[in-house]
Amino acid sequence: MYPELFQIGPLHLRSYGLMLALGFLLGLALALREGARRGLNPDKLIDLSLVLLVSGVAGARLLYVVGHPGEFQGRWHEGLYVWHGGLTLWGGFLVAVPVGLWFLHRARLPMWETADVFAAPVAIGAALGRFGCYLNGCCYGVPTALPWGIRFPAGSLPFAQFGGEALHPSQLYNVLAGLVTFAGVAIAGARLPAPGQRWWLMLGLYSLLRAAVDLSRYYEPAAIWAQWGRLAITESQVTGVGFALVSLGFFLALGRRRGAVAA
Repeated sequence: MYPELFQIGPLHLRSYGLMLALGFLLGLALALREGARRGLNPDKLIDLSLVLLVSGVAGARLLYVVGHPGEFQGRWHEGLYVWHGGLTLWGGFLVAVPVGLWFLHRARLPMWETADVFAAPVAIGAALGRFGCYLNGCCYGVPTALPWGIRFPAGSLPFAQFGGEALHPSQLYNVLAGLVTFAGVAIAGARLPAPGQRWWLMLGLYSLLRAAVDLSRYYEPAAIWAQWGRLAITESQVTGVGFALVSLGFFLALGRRRGAVAA
């Protein structure tokens, strides 16, 4: 666990921020390469990437603050301190997607082709972001007897909750989910006939994997909708299944529309 890598004077290099930055830069490189293959304007793709980054982080932070009001009672200004506390993935999606659609219209970029360009970058960015969670000691798992359970040091959030118990490395499960999604998009995406299907494949696959991984993750009682022993169903899982169903619907609809056009 390395929440802070080093400090030079007032400058703090935090591992979570570094992983977000690496995810953004790698994702941007992948988007520009795929965009060049599709003949899209690289300057507009860079602008869109920055818009998605800012709106995604803002949405992820906003949903976290709304969902954890007790942490910010009497000091709401700390909601702006994204390096303290956490981010909620689905909040980032819910804000970044409409902002991205607005930018696509303004920049006159083709919607589904541009969405396909960002499918692989989003998956690899999610993987690196979750590795940042592992280094930061947030988004931790519940206790496990499995041999790969991990113990966090005294003074960390997981230790405060579970002491020295071995926990599921839920953050690393999410890293694997992002990498599997990235591989699925890379392998199957090129064979998909309809523009937009690559994006919905990414979102649907990652949403399902994320919902499964959340079975191993610790959530506050307020986020749990139903529980049987240590098995809990959370709002994040319900949201993930909802995204997966919506993705399946769009994936099939785009395929049928392409087939009808071809016929």
